[in-house]
Amino acid sequence: MSYSFNPSDYVHKLEEAARAGDWTIRYLSPSSASTRPWLQRLAPSASTAPSLYLSAGIHGDEYSGPLAILEMLAQRDFFTGFNVTIFPILNPDGLVRGIRENPDGIDLNRDYRNSKSAEIISHIETLKTLGRFNAAMMLHEDYEGIGAYLYELNDALSPNLGNEIITAMGQHVPIDLRPEIEEVLAVGGVIQRKDLILKFGSIEDRPDWPEAIYLSMNHTRVSYTTETPKPFPLEHRVQAQIAAVSTLMKALRKQPLPS
Repeated sequence: MSYSFNPSDYVHKLEEAARAGDWTIRYLSPSSASTRPWLQRLAPSASTAPSLYLSAGIHGDEYSGPLAILEMLAQRDFFTGFNVTIFPILNPDGLVRGIRENPDGIDLNRDYRNSKSAEIISHIETLKTLGRFNAAMMLHEDYEGIGAYLYELNDALSPNLGNEIITAMGQHVPIDLRPEIEEVLAVGGVIQRKDLILKFGSIEDRPDWPEAIYLSMNHTRVSYTTETPKPFPLEHRVQAQIAAVSTLMKALRKQPLPS
């Protein structure tokens, strides 16, 4: 069954859930399809609480990420004890059209260096005001995916964390176990920094930074980009995304916090 994403309806539900959970709601530059809210909530012990960054909806044909964020917000205690910043719907114009790019044909997740799109220029301007996070996770989907996989840029937490996250996702969708994913070496569904360097050279020297590289250069030492397989049922993909976030949060609770 095909799925049609309505950004205005989504934003309305998101704002309702955020208000009910005492989140601060702010806005990036608007799009023609809807506003672009972003959310922030600090723990009571904000100075010692782990700080987590989440984003979704940067590609308009990827739905499980925004829907997972909405479901997490509906679980009132899900983020308890964390300082959390969420950008849940970065590309409403793409989402309403069901296309990867924005209406100008720009892949927003390749626009974080020498940015051209209003969407990412606004996002970066906001990020510059936010300082550093202990970890970040970007929720994505693979249109032709045969299983879940992820990109790991982890310079501070347990080196086994990527395996733990993909195992949790595998409780809901299959794991992509191919030795090469997107032409990059992978082990058990995990693509690590060293594998990306083998393929691209220094990833920071790429001319087309995705969000993960921008964040790793400026805001965090730990970032994960999840990829759920779009051919599988949407609810299973949503639950896989939630499991990934939950596993990252569990690690942040247990381990010394990276800066």
